[in-house]
Amino acid sequence: MASIAVVDDNAGARLFAAAALKKAGHEVREIEPSCLFKVLEALHPAPPDLLVSDLMMPGCPGQTLIRACREDPHLRDLKILLLTAHGDVELAHFLQSMGNTHYLTKPVAPALLAECADHFLTGELEIDAGWSLACNGVVAVVDDSNLSRVYHSACLRKNGFRPVPIEPTDLMGTLAALESARPDLLLLDYLMPNFRGDALLRALRGSAGLSELPVVLVTAHHGDELQVLQAASERVEVLFKPVLAEDLIGKVKALRTAG
Repeated sequence: MASIAVVDDNAGARLFAAAALKKAGHEVREIEPSCLFKVLEALHPAPPDLLVSDLMMPGCPGQTLIRACREDPHLRDLKILLLTAHGDVELAHFLQSMGNTHYLTKPVAPALLAECADHFLTGELEIDAGWSLACNGVVAVVDDSNLSRVYHSACLRKNGFRPVPIEPTDLMGTLAALESARPDLLLLDYLMPNFRGDALLRALRGSAGLSELPVVLVTAHHGDELQVLQAASERVEVLFKPVLAEDLIGKVKALRTAG
């Protein structure tokens, strides 16, 4: 069990993050960032093992908080996990220069937040020296396997894409989630218990906002219907399992470039 401090000006967001981390077995305290001094005052008596912080906070901007921690002898080695939906190259370079700092792009799934925190705390989190918040695109990941969603999301994130993992509980719910996320590309499993990938693809082509969404179908199935499906639908590529990271990113980049 680790000690984690959550700093966010939104009470709901603090509660969400705290709940996810407590469920993973950590001791969590929430800090309302009314001003930088108050946050530092709360951190000083017992520095946490990890600080989870929002970026855009009116009373205490995330960048200012990170810089203040790095300049403070008591907090300079603090591990900091930044949550943000507002990344750019300049921010990425700033975070790299601060050291011992990582980020997750919002919206963040509870399981992903807990997993990233655990790996960061144990030193198992691989922070690529070239990681950047200059997002190359938003990719929805629809797969009934949580392991596959996590693996594909990690590959995408490391290569500058923002993944949006979606658990396919039912066809219309998945379609609604995609319409809400508005991704630039869809990474879609073909054989799933509740519906097949081709059913979702047909639904997408009938959706006004997603009719031209590029799709990478991921499957271990080599049936002839895949060739028919690919021929009948524009901007659809097939990626066969087992999926290698370089093949996945190659397909995604090829479809993004074609668009």
